[in-house]
Amino acid sequence: MEVYSTEEQQVEAIKSFWKENGSQIVVGVVLGLGGFGAWNWYVDKEAATQEAASVQYEEFVKVSQADTASSESVETELKAFTTTYGESGYGVFVQLLAAKQAVADGKFDVAANNLTSALTLTDSVSLKELVSLRLARIQIQLEQYDVALQTLGTINSDGYVARVAELVGDVHLAQGDKDKARMSYQLAADNDGLEGNNLLKMKLDDLALSSKTTS
Repeated sequence: MEVYSTEEQQVEAIKSFWKENGSQIVVGVVLGLGGFGAWNWYVDKEAATQEAASVQYEEFVKVSQADTASSESVETELKAFTTTYGESGYGVFVQLLAAKQAVADGKFDVAANNLTSALTLTDSVSLKELVSLRLARIQIQLEQYDVALQTLGTINSDGYVARVAELVGDVHLAQGDKDKARMSYQLAADNDGLEGNNLLKMKLDDLALSSKTTS
């Protein structure tokens, strides 16, 4: 999978992949269980289920993106969706949308629960790492620094080196260790983390200024 310029683009790409290929993922298992007869039965059943899940998902998107959306309204719709379609390919995406609304409302504990649930709903390494990155940010916001470092330690893809290093730097800075924070921010910068990221430059400049002041 190519490197995406934003996390949202990556979410959309994975979602599109599921819609196009989800029904084929278990074909080997179904054929092994009952041959082509079972496959035909599966196709019909899966098509109906995915169509219903798709309709319900689109309804969830409307609720979550409405001007009047709140974490309460989104959580209510989330419970309705997960009761029937929580383990469908859309389950992880509704959790991501719910987490986004919870963050907007400042309910970081709710967002953390949404993202933790999302991690259990996919086997995709790319999607797991993207969710883990967002979860780590929430954990930092909740001042769960050691837990955030553990979460960040599960992200190993080259494409996330800069973002992981920056968040590790944020943890160290929050813990008062400016030297470790500076090293982590520099690692992020050395891995193209400064591209389109003025905030990282500000963090490095602030630490450099702080170092000169105390020296």
